[in-house]
Amino acid sequence: MTATRGYDIAPLASSWVRALRARNLSENTQRVYSRAATGLRNYLLDYDPPAEDTEARPRPTTLEGPTGLHREHVEAYINHMLKTTSPATAHQYFRSLKTFFNWCVDEEEIDRSPMRTMKPPQLPEVEVPVIPEDSLKALFATCKGKGFQERRDTALLMMFLDTGGRLSEVTDRRQAALDLDLMVLHVLGKGGRERPAPFGRATALAMDRYLRAAGKHLGRDLEPTDPLWFGVKSKSSLTIWGVGTMIERRCKEAGIPHIHPHQFRHTFAHLWKVNGGNEDALMRIMGWRSRQMLSRYGASAGEERARQQHRDLSPGDRL
Repeated sequence: MTATRGYDIAPLASSWVRALRARNLSENTQRVYSRAATGLRNYLLDYDPPAEDTEARPRPTTLEGPTGLHREHVEAYINHMLKTTSPATAHQYFRSLKTFFNWCVDEEEIDRSPMRTMKPPQLPEVEVPVIPEDSLKALFATCKGKGFQERRDTALLMMFLDTGGRLSEVTDRRQAALDLDLMVLHVLGKGGRERPAPFGRATALAMDRYLRAAGKHLGRDLEPTDPLWFGVKSKSSLTIWGVGTMIERRCKEAGIPHIHPHQFRHTFAHLWKVNGGNEDALMRIMGWRSRQMLSRYGASAGEERARQQHRDLSPGDRL
């Protein structure tokens, strides 16, 4: 006899994603939320509690009620994520699913969220390493040249390093978001908040060279509605996965350890601090609302900054 499959949350999840889209949330946020709901959906369809746990709730077959989806089911899924992925991913999925069930309550699909009293999994403080200067030089050395790909990769890496922008913020942009005269890239951050991300003269020069190369690559003038970054072969919009692949390939060519795009953000914050940049200005540039982020970003190089400040302020040297 075939066991009854679990409750399928797919139709509700689809409605939720449409609601997220209507709120004009970033595409990356929509992808993260959608993946969390899809993961829970697949887990619940074949949920099978351990045989030795006689008091465990059976597979949910409805959304609410005695046979419905309960806290225990979500907890089992989060525990599954902790075992199969990372604490950061499990924490991200927890927050996404809590948003999903709160939406279900707002839409009167359920009376109470099964996650209303759940606490998120503990997230260990992981210090993201900043990129060493010699690695940066080696990375940019692989992009030397006047071809389209070299111009694009140089400009893209410069934009990450010089703005501290997130992967999706820098990548998912149109030509209209760039202002070379004011030297800012208008990005869409978390919560759908727009902000201008300033960059310097060297990045403006790299972008100008890239845009001229892009026009030749496409064989036409660029339009404001065109994507900011183009693929080499497809000549279509470069995706966040394409950016990750490019950086991975350049790291191999440079003979340096793999660099994750988010490391540029930590490196920017570190260099800003080590050079005495104003913290309030850093918060505006990075799109932070909490001052806690000031200590989190670039934390791995905190000792280096402390040593430099001690050299500048040493009481012994001032005698």
